[in-house]
Amino acid sequence: MTDGGTRIDEARGPTNTGPGPQYNVFGGDFRPPRPKVAPSRVALEHRLWLQGRFVPPHGFGEARNRLAKPGTTVLLAGPPGSGRRTAAVMLLHDQEDPTTSFVELSFSPENEDSTPPEAGDRLLLDLSGIAEEDYEAAQQQLYGYWGRVEQAGARMVAVLPATDQELLLPALRQLVITIGRPRELAVLRRHLEGKQVRLASDDLGGEELAATLRRFAMRDMQRFADVVAQARAADPAGQASEWIQQALGALSDRSGEVALKVAGLSSGPQRALLLAAAMLAGAPADAVFHHTDRLLGMVDHTPDERPLLERSDLAERLKTLPLEMDARGRIRFASLAYDGAVRTHFWTYLPWLRQWLRKWVADLVDEPHPALVAQDRRRLVERFTEQSLRAADWKALHVLAGEWAAEPQRSEEALAVLRLGLDHDRYGAGFRSKIYEWAIGQPSPALARVLGRACGEVMARTHPDQALVRLHHLARRTGAKGPAEVRETLYELVRQDRRLYLKLLSRFWDGLAARGEASADIRLFLELVGEPPPRRAVPDDALAATWAKVLSVARREQWAAAVHRWLSVARGQPQIGDRLMDVLVTAATARPELLTALYLTGREWVGDGPREERTGRTEVATRLWQKIDSAQGIEPAQALRTEERMR
Repeated sequence: MTDGGTRIDEARGPTNTGPGPQYNVFGGDFRPPRPKVAPSRVALEHRLWLQGRFVPPHGFGEARNRLAKPGTTVLLAGPPGSGRRTAAVMLLHDQEDPTTSFVELSFSPENEDSTPPEAGDRLLLDLSGIAEEDYEAAQQQLYGYWGRVEQAGARMVAVLPATDQELLLPALRQLVITIGRPRELAVLRRHLEGKQVRLASDDLGGEELAATLRRFAMRDMQRFADVVAQARAADPAGQASEWIQQALGALSDRSGEVALKVAGLSSGPQRALLLAAAMLAGAPADAVFHHTDRLLGMVDHTPDERPLLERSDLAERLKTLPLEMDARGRIRFASLAYDGAVRTHFWTYLPWLRQWLRKWVADLVDEPHPALVAQDRRRLVERFTEQSLRAADWKALHVLAGEWAAEPQRSEEALAVLRLGLDHDRYGAGFRSKIYEWAIGQPSPALARVLGRACGEVMARTHPDQALVRLHHLARRTGAKGPAEVRETLYELVRQDRRLYLKLLSRFWDGLAARGEASADIRLFLELVGEPPPRRAVPDDALAATWAKVLSVARREQWAAAVHRWLSVARGQPQIGDRLMDVLVTAATARPELLTALYLTGREWVGDGPREERTGRTEVATRLWQKIDSAQGIEPAQALRTEERMR
């Protein structure tokens, strides 16, 4: 019985009477086999990066011992900031096997991760950021995964939210292992070594550093290491202890310090300049001042009506602020990471400004000062996105990203929002759902391009199956005249992963069965196989099954060009060519009229070729005709007489 539910009780139709392999495609109902999983190259690179920075927490050994048995599911619990997700990834990474998969599942209303696991597969399900109202439904989905994992002999680790375990279904509680925090100093040292910052033991021995690190979530360790590296870059001749002190000052709780500074600014223009500088830190000074005035105008601040020569110059306006201009005329803060503290203060304590800041950012992106380069605009958008996510204003980001993505000249800004949103621990699922909603609608070419890049560059790293689903919808709905890069992203994604290739073939089969001759999947399949995959990448029976469906629902003029391409490959590479012709003949075997159509397509290919290629093309076509004859049970001698008569 196939996974598609088709029961094969007896073989009907022709059998192979000639040499070479036979791949039987029965009727039109044989589906491509269920995808055999294979590791994702990009995901492996990320796991190796994590491995170089990972320090096992308390409880990790118990979880690893339990997971050593195939068919095991482990639920990881722990305090917030303990690095539960990283521990889960490393637990599964320890079971590395080049023949099995590492797939991240997710709680998804679309049920996109429904493919049953196979023996040895490693599955990650991160529920740490799930909304409280979805937790019960997610547990039901987790319960279903547990049974399939046990039956298949796979392994799964699920990351639980940092909530009271009393909310967990009683049946699942036996699977829970609670981990503690890893040694903070050891984690920091690993991150610093990854940035080529090597410190002596004494440099990490201060109580202030240890106390600060105890307050950090594990995900903050990378940020701290980044700031230490920035301090070193600014003062390469300095001491390591000085770099650490600067980083501690930069990442300490500066809310009180910033609050005093803002309270001490008596005028709106000063506060607006401080905020604009924090949003545009590193941008040219004249652009910062220009957009400060734009912000003041948006919030209906009374304009400065003094004559131009009586107004404060730029130097005077900077005097009372912790700002300075560097040698290139760009605005920067005197203290490391002070700009982030200013942004956080305004977002936290002046929430009524958020809607105006959203309009200000959109206005700046639409009509930027000429001195603002693309990098300045991207940094602004990233800072705005970070603060909006911190304030749980993620749905407004959907609107903004959608508006920008619809305009080709704003695509990079839209991508900046989507990248940060998709990578967010808590709101990433919401961004994936929004992209799905866009993809199944009628996306414009500009929107499709942005979504295609978001799927290929971001989502495919951690959720390749969901990236494939969205890319497939985009490719279907934008049509043959839609962005070619969307289709190429889809094809590139599946060509590097056998499991994804087979999943796409299965989706093609479903689309062909549902929509027949009108299915966009005819065109997509024929484009995909325009570059024939090697047998080690995709089994021939899967190709033959999908070809059979295409041949049965499409007109010959739709698929003839793709057959011509395969015959051209066969002319240049005879060994590969025999395999490709076997696939085509197998696909057509169920219906004699398809074999006839395939025969005529071969004759056309010979006749359409240049005169100097005629002999070589005839030799290839003759091999194809011999395979067709064998599939029909015609003896070689009889076939030769028939062919001579036709000439």
